Amino acid sequence: MKKNKSIFLLSLVLATTVFISCEDSIDKVNSPIPYESIGGYDSSDDVAATHLISKLSFDGNLTDSKNNITAFEEMNVAYAEGVKGNAYRGSSSVARYAIGNATAKITSLNDYSISFWMNTANTVPDGGSPGQGKGAQGIFSIVRPTEFWGAMNLFLENPDNANPNRLRLKLGVENGRTGVVWKSQSIIMNIDNSLNTWVHVVLAYDSKTSTISCYTNGAISTNLSGNTLWYANNPGGADNPNNAPKYGVFQMTGTNGKVVFGNHQFETTPPLNNGSDQAWATSYAGLLDEFRIYDVALANNEVAALYKLEKDKR
Repeated sequence: MKKNKSIFLLSLVLATTVFISCEDSIDKVNSPIPYESIGGYDSSDDVAATHLISKLSFDGNLTDSKNNITAFEEMNVAYAEGVKGNAYRGSSSVARYAIGNATAKITSLNDYSISFWMNTANTVPDGGSPGQGKGAQGIFSIVRPTEFWGAMNLFLENPDNANPNRLRLKLGVENGRTGVVWKSQSIIMNIDNSLNTWVHVVLAYDSKTSTISCYTNGAISTNLSGNTLWYANNPGGADNPNNAPKYGVFQMTGTNGKVVFGNHQFETTPPLNNGSDQAWATSYAGLLDEFRIYDVALANNEVAALYKLEKDKR
């Protein structure tokens, strides 16, 4: 019995040694299979990397990985599952938003792109009285304390009753540059059949062409309300018979270094400007994820790659 036991133990040691040796050999010979690049990029952070000036992933916090928006003051902020990790979660019952301090990289934007994912039901008509989750829902604003509207305002516009499955996402900006008469410009993206599902959005302004470009899920959108070519004065028609100058360089004036996520600047408590609570407006009720700001107008191929990489959780 002693002899058989020794033979058994020797066989076990030999077998274990062979297994470990084979496993070690496999690990050394076969390196991990790399991800296939998308548009020449391996990660979403590689897209226009030198122009990415703010990125909030909302992974259980309000950290800007680029540190250009900091020191957030939170109001009932909450999180939920997102496209990548967690997401910012708005509410249809309680006011939720965050106020942050922004550096000059944010408040001196000229060319820009705003990129994010959103998942939301439609807005609800305000019905003539203030109420959370009703009316135009604020998403992001660069604050101007002495003006009603911020220097940049991103929000869900009131619904189009003829198109109940349509989200109306509006970007409005205020150009304070001397010589610009039509200081206020805006565009509305009509996003159809995307209620309660994740959709990727990019809005990009190129000051050299005075053009605003809008994208959904990596593709250019033509379902818009408003002109994509912005003028500094009344053009008098589509062919610019008045020979009006173009909108050109975008210059924010009157800002105080504050930004708001999830609300309008006039809907906070207290308001961040000289306005007050509006019956037609409210804080955002849906989900937001991977909110990015670039100081350049992203090209079509960059937008497509960014969408695919983030969708692939890279």
